[in-house]
Amino acid sequence: MLSRGRAAGRMKSVVHALGVAVGSLALVASLAGTAAADPTDPPLTVDDAKAQVAELETEAAAIDQEYVGVKEQIKASKAKLKQKQADVAAQTAKVAQMRQQVGQVALAQFQNRSINTTARLFLTEDTDGFLNQVSTVEKVSQNQNSALQDYQSEQAELASLERTTATDLAQLEAQQKSLTDLRSQSDGKISQAKAVLAKLTEEERQRIAAEEARLAQAAAADANSATTGNSDPSGPTDGGGAVAGSGRAAKAIAFAKAQLGKPYRYAAAGPNAYDCSGLTSAAWSAAGVHIDRTSQAQFNDGTSVAKSDLQPGDLVFFYSGISHVAIYVGNGTIIHAPHPGASVRYAKLDSMPYAGARRVG
Repeated sequence: MLSRGRAAGRMKSVVHALGVAVGSLALVASLAGTAAADPTDPPLTVDDAKAQVAELETEAAAIDQEYVGVKEQIKASKAKLKQKQADVAAQTAKVAQMRQQVGQVALAQFQNRSINTTARLFLTEDTDGFLNQVSTVEKVSQNQNSALQDYQSEQAELASLERTTATDLAQLEAQQKSLTDLRSQSDGKISQAKAVLAKLTEEERQRIAAEEARLAQAAAADANSATTGNSDPSGPTDGGGAVAGSGRAAKAIAFAKAQLGKPYRYAAAGPNAYDCSGLTSAAWSAAGVHIDRTSQAQFNDGTSVAKSDLQPGDLVFFYSGISHVAIYVGNGTIIHAPHPGASVRYAKLDSMPYAGARRVG
């Protein structure tokens, strides 16, 4: 007879498996859409369709990472532009003050140019005040060339700041347009995937969904084995023993596991949906460790780890362009947010082209 904890764990495993299956069916139904297959198209095998859809989904996810990268650039550009605008305001005030000072000196010299100092001293009643004024004016006069040069230099600095600020603003506008273009490209990839699946029969689409569910369940069982040290795949998948890994890595993994089943969403970093790097950055943030936002940037975080030395919590990267990242949970398995239309789930480490790993925290 099963213990209460073991029975609860098995029930969680069943519920999770059903969730994966339902999610896979929903994905296929969503991608299939309402488009009908063109009868003039050549026959498409299930394997061909799976390969084409996988490639399109991978491309869409890669575009997502590029999109997030541009968003990060825009964030930095806005901060830089804000600082430059503040510098322009400060420099404008400085130049205006210098202009007023230079103008006052020039006016004083013009007004007193026809009367020599001795005559003015003789005519004034406030001798001490006049001598102080003369001393100040003569001092300014002696430094007039220097003052004018300083003024011209500051004026040139202001003009340079204004030019570079205008350039930064134009760059920011171009980056904003790039976001729109990238989103359009990603949507195009998903539309192509739908068109591919629309060429299959409903039975064939269901077969693809069932295969995806089977692979996800097998990965979940392997991950559970790594977590609990229990080789029985029917054991609990999210809690029956200590989380594999230790310290901050354990916290990152626990966070990632809590997101299982949440949808992949374009450029999302939680709490209700994630893209691949949004999940990994949120998981490690929950463990008190800041890492970069995109998969490409995360590939520079921490230290490099050989595939043979992977430990739970390590970041693992896929594809030649480092367009996908996941969290290693042990026993050859990962947790990741796969691609548009899917949800956060377990997968086998070797289910995608491996590109490298990094240890953070």
